[in-house]
Amino acid sequence: MLRNNLKSVLKAILAVGIVFNLFVNICYANHSEDAAEPPPAPGRELIGNIVDLNTGEPLGWTQVLIVELNRSATVRDDGEFRFSNLPAGVYTVKTLRVGYRDRKIAITVADRDTTRVTLKLASSPIEVDEIIVEGQRRDLLSELTKADVEVSGRKLRQNLGRTIAETIDDEPGISQRTMGPAPARPVLRGLSGDRLMVIEDGERTGDLSATSSDHAVVIEPLTAERIEVIRGPEALLYGSNTIGGVINVERGYVPTSVVQHAHGSVSAQGESVNQGYSGGAFLRAPMGPLSLRVDGSYRNAQDISTPQGTLENTQINTLNGSVGISLIRSWGYIGSAASLYDSDYGIPPDPVAGHPGGVRIDLNRRHLESKAELLPRSRWLRRIELRHSFTRYQHSEIEFSERLGREITGTGFDVQTHHFSTTARFKQSGVLRNGAIGLWGEFRDHNTSSGRNLTPRSREYSGAAFIYQEAAWNKFALNGAFRFDAKDINPNQHVGDTTDAGVIRSRSFQGFSGSLSGLYNIGSGFSLGATAMRSFRAPGIEELFSEGPHLAVYTYEIGNADLDKEQGIGLEAFLENRDSRGSLRLAVFRNHINNYIFPENTGQRSRRIYSLFEYRVSGEKDALLSGIEAAFDRQLLGKWFASGTISYVKAEFTNTNEALPRIPPLGGKFNLRYQSGQLSLGGGITAADAQTRLAQFETATDGYTVVNLFGQYNFNSMGLFSTVSLSVDNLFDTEYRKHLNWVKHILPEPGRNIKLLYKVFF
Repeated sequence: MLRNNLKSVLKAILAVGIVFNLFVNICYANHSEDAAEPPPAPGRELIGNIVDLNTGEPLGWTQVLIVELNRSATVRDDGEFRFSNLPAGVYTVKTLRVGYRDRKIAITVADRDTTRVTLKLASSPIEVDEIIVEGQRRDLLSELTKADVEVSGRKLRQNLGRTIAETIDDEPGISQRTMGPAPARPVLRGLSGDRLMVIEDGERTGDLSATSSDHAVVIEPLTAERIEVIRGPEALLYGSNTIGGVINVERGYVPTSVVQHAHGSVSAQGESVNQGYSGGAFLRAPMGPLSLRVDGSYRNAQDISTPQGTLENTQINTLNGSVGISLIRSWGYIGSAASLYDSDYGIPPDPVAGHPGGVRIDLNRRHLESKAELLPRSRWLRRIELRHSFTRYQHSEIEFSERLGREITGTGFDVQTHHFSTTARFKQSGVLRNGAIGLWGEFRDHNTSSGRNLTPRSREYSGAAFIYQEAAWNKFALNGAFRFDAKDINPNQHVGDTTDAGVIRSRSFQGFSGSLSGLYNIGSGFSLGATAMRSFRAPGIEELFSEGPHLAVYTYEIGNADLDKEQGIGLEAFLENRDSRGSLRLAVFRNHINNYIFPENTGQRSRRIYSLFEYRVSGEKDALLSGIEAAFDRQLLGKWFASGTISYVKAEFTNTNEALPRIPPLGGKFNLRYQSGQLSLGGGITAADAQTRLAQFETATDGYTVVNLFGQYNFNSMGLFSTVSLSVDNLFDTEYRKHLNWVKHILPEPGRNIKLLYKVFF
């Protein structure tokens, strides 16, 4: 009875949300067609200039972002930007410019008069909380609104890799799970899979990268604008199981602001370790009352070279593109975007543990998204966000059959997903700011097609309600969130059958999650903070009902139809320092997870396919992950700067004190760079300790130290702004292995790699 009621409620939430989104979209579209757009009301325009702090010269090619409205503009060579149709209020304005500090400030848009500002930026790469604003001066908004880690601008170009995981691998607390270069996925504080959300423009990608190590994340880093790690209460806006955090890749599929002129960029990158090359382009342009955004990229790479030879079947071929268009008016905007992602990549062969010929994976994603933002004339409501997306993800694992003498599809996946969300965001009221309340829903049709894989086709209905609020007074800031999630999983094949996974039947899960975080400004640039979180995670279809071979990961997988939900308690304390010479952050954390779900190696060979070991999903143990991480970026003397990170996590089952599988060892990096004007040169070391604290059947990994070099130069030519980045990874061609690499026993990590990136802005 309870399950039937829950299913009905979830279906109702999905239906109401989708219909409401479509209704509002149609209404506002008709409004824009039938009624002439009135001129913007006085005080709804923000006009500004970006200039160099020392010379006063205009700074072109700067991106300006209004955080609360997610509207952006790119400044050309005259240094001027303009935002129209803004509701009066206080906004966080962020600037990003190559060779200059990325800054975030608070600006008040007046109720009666057009607001004019002049922003003076300093050409230092150090991140500090200071910017000079002429014409309008306000205190910074709450530091709780900023991401814990952000990779953009110089750092994004310097570290740009083949995948999102490789691009952010140097950030504190982050490592990458790999099985060849293409399916790499981030690991955050020892947490991966469904315990770490990787999203795009704040939305789930619809892929299967969280379910298995051979499944790739369908996000291309070449055309990403920025990558951020969000922790604490704000992470609950995106999901309930965010105890480690959320990794959000900002691309801006749907335009959210009017552009005065066409602008964009073109990128080209090459690397030696795999004879790889990639290219991408981005364009935003006005089309009368509409705003158009187009991007595309192509990546091709051959097999990876290592100090011991070539790692076979690690090629990548990826095509990615999108087009979006929006109508932007004084009441907000309405827009849609369509995107595609096609990739063909290889998984290395393993004659001992799996398939001697390797596996080739052919996947594609088709994504349609509609968004609307309404700006009501209200004293307390800032805006209403409406969103609906449809994703179809198809994935084939292609094997070579020696018996047939040709390629065959061993396992296939076809997943269709609908997402919707409705969020209301509130204006500042006294000490309260940045409040939000909303609904989220998902429908997913999951189909695994294979003659040998018995995972039943299933449908999922998921729904959630959430609330978020910040408060700030004097030197203290506080934010909190509360979320309720429910999930209903309905197999429509083999229902009632008893398999090795258990009895195939419908399952329902529901639970609460919440978080509270506080920050106290001690003074002299120091801040002290703490966060507490309670998380909830329902098991997935594969964890419940899977049964069959998965040759790409060399396993025979057996689910557990009787799994219970996971619940976690996370605690974190941190100390930050930011001043004119640099920044420092130190954090300690402790995450305890009840009913930790993971595929456990039984050490037994499968009765059906003897070459594969059986991995049975277990959820009867509790896990404890605790650790420390630190990061700094500091001006040493004159034009010399140093930066570094260190991370450590200890993870064990509390029932047995055994180590969790696949946990990264103590590791870190140290970089030294010289910064003079538009030229940056440097080098550094990346190191990791040996990992000898092992789960059953896991092998130890030796420690290593790798030396890297990098350089970047920016210049103006023929009215265009260009940046060139050159890096040499693994300078001495060191032979080393990473613990989270599933094919480390075959060959070591890539050898010396020379990478060159050229990007021009127009």
